Amino acid sequence: MPAPLVAADNSNNHKPDEAAGIPAAWIHLRDMVAARTPTDGRTDALYPGLRCYRFSHPIRYEKTQRLTPGVVVVLQGRKTAHLGDRRSLDYGAMQCLVLGAEVACLGTVVGASAGHPYLAIHLDLPPEVLVKSVVALAESGTLAEPARVTENFTAPVGPEVVEAFARLLLAADDPVDRRTLAPLAVEEIVLRLLRSEAAAAIRSAGAVTKSGARIQTAIAFMRRHLGRPLSVAEIASHVHMSPSHFAHSFREVAGVTPMRCIRDLRLEEARMLMLGTGLRPGDAAAKVGFESAAHFNRAFRRRFETTPAEYVRRVQAG
Repeated sequence: MPAPLVAADNSNNHKPDEAAGIPAAWIHLRDMVAARTPTDGRTDALYPGLRCYRFSHPIRYEKTQRLTPGVVVVLQGRKTAHLGDRRSLDYGAMQCLVLGAEVACLGTVVGASAGHPYLAIHLDLPPEVLVKSVVALAESGTLAEPARVTENFTAPVGPEVVEAFARLLLAADDPVDRRTLAPLAVEEIVLRLLRSEAAAAIRSAGAVTKSGARIQTAIAFMRRHLGRPLSVAEIASHVHMSPSHFAHSFREVAGVTPMRCIRDLRLEEARMLMLGTGLRPGDAAAKVGFESAAHFNRAFRRRFETTPAEYVRRVQAG
């Protein structure tokens, strides 16, 4: 389970940071992440798509990671991401990396030290929340239209986003708050990003105005039928679109392919079944529609960087 929030000695510990001009909201979120990452590496929160990172020394990822649309907020240290578009993006404290679409991260270099470890928080942007928010902003006429248009970029992060992350991280610790308050914090984060420079990276306004509502309906249909085989053609037919038009529009609006979205929804549902009801990995895989335990194990390891059984043991051990 996540480590408890450490609130002691805040005033004394924060004086050097405040003197350096680091906002209190950043200090608070940084300390929350530090408290929840007792060891180096990745620590998943119980809320889907939310995870924290700590590294106490420079490290290079040699493996390929495929990332969905999301935002990585660095709270301490620096990082260089080598993305699938062959660009390298360098970013550090009080900055974020915005991932606007499914992208391959071929390697990441992290600069850190034992005294000042690299600390970061990562949130996958849920397709249904992303689409809902973009449609709402487009209809209200408040969707930002920044000049900079690129799928992945770094940018400063405003205090409102940082404060929403702190609320999300705290809510993820409590079962009731996780179901009720955490989704509200995620919606706030997405809405604030969409009204910032990040808007161009995480949506296509043209696709939204034409297909947004249908994509929302499609994702709801996927959720209702995770336990059985689903095809692009069936989902497209449900929302009255041709398969090719649906697949293209879905990726434009949601940032991932329909089949990638289905797989991620199944993985998250299986994860919660294993943690919440004690189902064995094979039973959870079958319940959410994976064709085989082997397929489930491979997909789970790619997303969570460990096997399902080891993941459950690690979370339960706290």
